[in-house]
Amino acid sequence: MLEIKPTLGNLDSMLSHLVERVEQGISTANDAAASAPISDGESVAVTFYTQGDATALADFLRSNGGDPRNIGEDYVEAYVPVSLLVRASEQPDVFRARAIMPPQPADVSQLSLDNLNAQNAPDGRGNVTSQGVRLHGAANWHRRYTGRGVKVGIIDRGFNGIRSLQNGELPEIRNTFSLCFIAVGNPSGAIGDCQDSLSSNHGTRMAESLLDIAPDASLYISNPRTLGDLQTAVDWMVRQGVDVVVHPVGWTWDGPGNGTSPFSDSPLRRVDALVNGNITFVGAAGNSNGDSWLGAWQDPDNDDRLNFKNNTEPMDELNGINLAQGRALIVQLRWADSWGRADTNIDIRLYDSGGNLVAGSGRPQSGGAQHIPLESFFYIAPTSGTYNILVSIANGDPKPSWVQLNIYSGQALTFSTAGGSITNPAESANPGMLAAGAAHYWDTSALASYSSRGPTPDGRTKPDAIGVACAEVFTGQVSAGFSGPGGQQCWFPGTSQAAAHVAGLAALVKDRFPDYTPRQIAGYLKTHAQERGSKPNSDWGHGFAMLPPLPQTTTPPSTPSPTHTPTATPITGEQIDNRFNEIERQMGVLQQLIENLQALIQALTNRMDALEGGTTPVATPTATATPTATPSPTPTSVPGTDPTPVATPVTGNACIQPIEPGVTSGAWTTDCVTANAPDDNTYYAKFYTFTLDAQSEVTITLFGTVPTYLYLLSGEGTDGDVEQEAGEPPSPTTTLTATLLPGSYTIETTTYNPNVTGDFTLELTIAP
Repeated sequence: MLEIKPTLGNLDSMLSHLVERVEQGISTANDAAASAPISDGESVAVTFYTQGDATALADFLRSNGGDPRNIGEDYVEAYVPVSLLVRASEQPDVFRARAIMPPQPADVSQLSLDNLNAQNAPDGRGNVTSQGVRLHGAANWHRRYTGRGVKVGIIDRGFNGIRSLQNGELPEIRNTFSLCFIAVGNPSGAIGDCQDSLSSNHGTRMAESLLDIAPDASLYISNPRTLGDLQTAVDWMVRQGVDVVVHPVGWTWDGPGNGTSPFSDSPLRRVDALVNGNITFVGAAGNSNGDSWLGAWQDPDNDDRLNFKNNTEPMDELNGINLAQGRALIVQLRWADSWGRADTNIDIRLYDSGGNLVAGSGRPQSGGAQHIPLESFFYIAPTSGTYNILVSIANGDPKPSWVQLNIYSGQALTFSTAGGSITNPAESANPGMLAAGAAHYWDTSALASYSSRGPTPDGRTKPDAIGVACAEVFTGQVSAGFSGPGGQQCWFPGTSQAAAHVAGLAALVKDRFPDYTPRQIAGYLKTHAQERGSKPNSDWGHGFAMLPPLPQTTTPPSTPSPTHTPTATPITGEQIDNRFNEIERQMGVLQQLIENLQALIQALTNRMDALEGGTTPVATPTATATPTATPSPTPTSVPGTDPTPVATPVTGNACIQPIEPGVTSGAWTTDCVTANAPDDNTYYAKFYTFTLDAQSEVTITLFGTVPTYLYLLSGEGTDGDVEQEAGEPPSPTTTLTATLLPGSYTIETTTYNPNVTGDFTLELTIAP
């Protein structure tokens, strides 16, 4: 096993390699910079992460020939001359510098250096309707709901040809608004700046697909090139009052796989910002089935090298990929460890067919500050052939419980797993978002082969729902790589179009239920999705996205009445709607009550069995019930979608008590109320405090006789800051997992709905 060269300063492996090529006279600065994903002359687009004030670094860069473009609270995005890279990365408070990777659209085209599926849309207008309109049940809703008054946003790579489709396939110009990026950190309000030769028509195809589902919605578009640009685009859409945003691209990993990230520029943080702004987020689950591997650390010969295994190949230490000459390869690896003080040091290497080490990444993970369990590298194949990836532990224990490998540039791995391929930010844990997988329009009972599957590394079920892909768009070109068994053509393959269709459905739900929060819209679509196997599962999520039939609105003929009897007032369509929705809601309540009683009986039975056996009772995992009710428009506790909660005093000391790891039983009564009510209603709660002496992974499971919700608060008391929260109707079981620093914390157990009492069981697990 050949050694990986140490990186220079705090640069990532690719930037370090660029500097070395110039210093050794192998390349000019201009040529070296040109091989980076984003460059300008002799400068490379770089993100610097800082532990202190980022403005000091920005000032240094300006004074030394750099060009800072986006400055965040703990990062700077800048164009930096190759000659300045090392010195800039060694400035005070800088702990990491990485080349900026452009986002990758979730269609089936591979990533290239200069553009992503770039093609100019044909001029003219068409009259093309996606097959998804009928298959998702939207055609029936168009009788009354078309998205009128709903604002939909598309954040994508590019929108070539969008102007030629105005007033034809797309809304007229006065109903389209834009924030376009001419360059990194340089936004423009002119829609023409969202289309250029370095961009693509991916966003244009997204707009066509979405607006076929919600034809009267207003359109807001943006084409961010970097994570800093993405933050600007999201802030703009929040200010514009957008209702639904679809983001059909993936970004490289920046979190531990639990749907959160420690970095302020993370797209996972942008999902939270959108939902906090009362915007439903729909993301493409990704097309990474076949180019991802997730599994336990396996090393039967104890040589500290990961052994890969799948269902068809014998175990091997090398994972192969085929590369064409000149093709870019981006590899990323993460594993179970602390994101901040990782101490299991894992490296990743790439060998050519002759066994020569050609690329790799070996950042330190020794428990130091800002050490994270993430490695990645960028490589351009000089020759075509098979290349092999090797993952090894340099030092450190224990072995990680899981390792995840992904080829961000889309090439297939020899060893891949059926699950563990959800992309960033579709892996978000926010309940106000939906991650969309794909099924082709000619067979919506079969998942597309490329569609990313769950679970996530922390065990959550993903995707959330499945949308139609390969449907017809005017700006599309027939894909030769996909066709139906009856010769059906494919115009737009990938989870991108699936996400566009699901976002269109969300817009129609918002049209029908304008007071619904993002969480309620997501819950509505999950509830009404057509089952594909158990619900939910890690292939189909909650199923194939489908709008339910609308109630009939035909006014029945009046029956003649005697003159002394008042004439019956004809029932309006709206009244029938309301009655139908109330009946549907009551049926859902009854169904939920039955399921909760069954779950309680099972939990009590398990408790009795455990007590009779002399063992500690453990909360019974409960399969998520198949919901049948239309979510009520009652506001729910989605972070930030309602006014900032005000701490409510609790009555009596019995509301707060300490908890040790294990299982505790309790009950919600009218004596104790939540400190985080999302509205003016009353939510009953109980509080449990615990203290950590060292950084630990904490898992909290709440099982109740009614739908439950969890808050994890900082400090001891009812009014601490909310660290995390979890809960999703109509499940009575809620689980929350978090990696916490030493200190005191409070668990707030509460109900998903207001004015509800009942019994519950709380389980706390703490692992170092």
